[in-house]
Amino acid sequence: MKNNLKLAISQPYPMGVTRTSKGIRVCEAYKGKKDCGIILYKKGDKKGTKIIFSENNRYGKVFSAEIVGETNEFTGYLLYENGLVFADPYARFIEGMDKWGKNVKSEELRCRLDEIEYDWGQDKAPHTKYEDSFVYTLHVRGYTKSPTSGLELKKRGTYKGLIDKIPYIKSLGVTAVELMPTYEMNVLDIPKTSNVVSSGNMPEGSFLNDNRTSGNIVVSENGSIKNSNSIRRKINFWGYKEGYYFAPRTAYAMDSQNADLEFKDMVKAMHKNGIEVIMQFYFADNATENLVCGAVRHWVFNYHIDGVHLKGSFAAPDMISKDPALSDIKIWHYGFDYGRLYEGRNPLVRTLGEFRPDFMYASRRFLKGDDNAIGDFIRVMLNNSPDAGCINYICDYEGLRLADLVSYEHKRNETNGENNSDGTDNNLSWNCGVEGKTRKTAILNLRAKQIRNALTMLMFSQGTPMIFGGDEFGNSQDGNNNPYCQDNATGWIDWSQADKGNNSSIADYLKFLVRLRFKYKILHESKAFKLMDYKACGYPDLSYHGIEAWRPDLSNYSHSIGMLYCGLYEKADKEQDFFYVAYNMHWNPVTFALPKLPEGMTWHVLGDTEEATDSLRMRSIKDQTKIECAERSVKILIGVGKPVKKTAKKSNKAK
Repeated sequence: MKNNLKLAISQPYPMGVTRTSKGIRVCEAYKGKKDCGIILYKKGDKKGTKIIFSENNRYGKVFSAEIVGETNEFTGYLLYENGLVFADPYARFIEGMDKWGKNVKSEELRCRLDEIEYDWGQDKAPHTKYEDSFVYTLHVRGYTKSPTSGLELKKRGTYKGLIDKIPYIKSLGVTAVELMPTYEMNVLDIPKTSNVVSSGNMPEGSFLNDNRTSGNIVVSENGSIKNSNSIRRKINFWGYKEGYYFAPRTAYAMDSQNADLEFKDMVKAMHKNGIEVIMQFYFADNATENLVCGAVRHWVFNYHIDGVHLKGSFAAPDMISKDPALSDIKIWHYGFDYGRLYEGRNPLVRTLGEFRPDFMYASRRFLKGDDNAIGDFIRVMLNNSPDAGCINYICDYEGLRLADLVSYEHKRNETNGENNSDGTDNNLSWNCGVEGKTRKTAILNLRAKQIRNALTMLMFSQGTPMIFGGDEFGNSQDGNNNPYCQDNATGWIDWSQADKGNNSSIADYLKFLVRLRFKYKILHESKAFKLMDYKACGYPDLSYHGIEAWRPDLSNYSHSIGMLYCGLYEKADKEQDFFYVAYNMHWNPVTFALPKLPEGMTWHVLGDTEEATDSLRMRSIKDQTKIECAERSVKILIGVGKPVKKTAKKSNKAK
């Protein structure tokens, strides 16, 4: 071999290529058993040094060996098999994909050999319990890419740009940030039948025209097409596809050579502010346990992430849930086999988290005033489980944004290039009287009120609330409910919306709800409500009411419900206050009868979605027996004071 390099026997696993004290250790899986190996590159070297593996290095389809000799000058590598050169799926850093939207051939990539040391200092994972959590989902690039983000140009759409937004995120009361996929990948969706050659970056948010024919496509620097035989080339802006699961996305870094350090800086800064970092991963159905668990372990151990939200493969959650080394991280999916995982016992700590689209559907139907919605609504408001956290949301990255949920009844996905056939048609939305944008004050006020109504439902639900970044100030996608390819103003957060119209008061109202939720334990319980007076304090932990106290209208045509939370069940709270939340989604005002409080306590109005104001101060009410709730609005009442303890009367019997 060249450079006095020799192959020494090495035990297989863990997978990947790493530097050792003697040389370079290689452990990789190949499809075949012949003509496979590794190409090592020195800095500036394009040809490389090819090393062929022999049968002595094979364990099944895994080849493992230690390359010893003069290896210090090698800085990168690629793998090869039967003449095909490709990047290592276990590489911890990929060079060549730092230009957003640029198509890069496999042989043009480089896998970096050496990791840069990082000082984590006193970094500590928050380990926030589900009942104490508030999740904020965002896209690293889309969150700060817009000029309206207020960041300097080089920071927009980067990990460092996200660091600059941490004070804002923290001000919302967020305890966990969920990141859409940030592992390395080619963001272009390239048809296998085409021969695509890109001479520059694809323009942001664009894709090539499609006449369903194959051809050699050449894209110029400004994105123009140089021939007529074109096949659609979209940017997969969301990133739900296979990629290099062990490497951070270099296009999200200010300095592509230090993407790993910038990501670690971001996690460290989040933790310093008490915020967990959850990463989304998409694994294909054929992903092996070695790849899935290996990738997650890598991000947990080396990047200190706090959990994962798994997409794609239904086997992946089971693989990770059974991994002892990952037993204390949060694992999110859409359902688990709890009986088999827990063997009939409840977990000591809930680490699994289940996404509950039933909450989204039920709350949307109730919000828009559908019939037959009240029963499902009160059921999903109680979502809680001893087995796993319940992630509740009204709007996620999929579907309409919260502002669009109250502005559009039909999706507007034409710009996706699929004739508006993509994205769900089951939006359960209501435009408040006008489809799309309007200047009518009455419509705008109603939409803002509906957003406040939705946020109130979410924050008074008993699961873990989650919102998508920008929904708190009315960010819109112009009715597009599937902007997976919209790397432009549609897919980016428009921060200028935060100061327009009623939006600033919406953000302040959300902050009020978050403070209220986490101040009182009764509003974020770890266990499900029993709906009974199991402590003999005169009230159930949670009860339902209507125009008559203790007698809710649960008929198919009911659009209103009152919920009473009894603070006497929370001895840990200094103030054992009661809460009464009156939901009226009817198009007419409704007067609710107020349940009588213990002697010494009185009802006060704490919040009202009818009011477009951020001055949410507690105010007393004269009539303690009833409260009127305006059409399509929610009132929050608090019962304050010290209950008078009744003493037993002395006997008047003669001695």
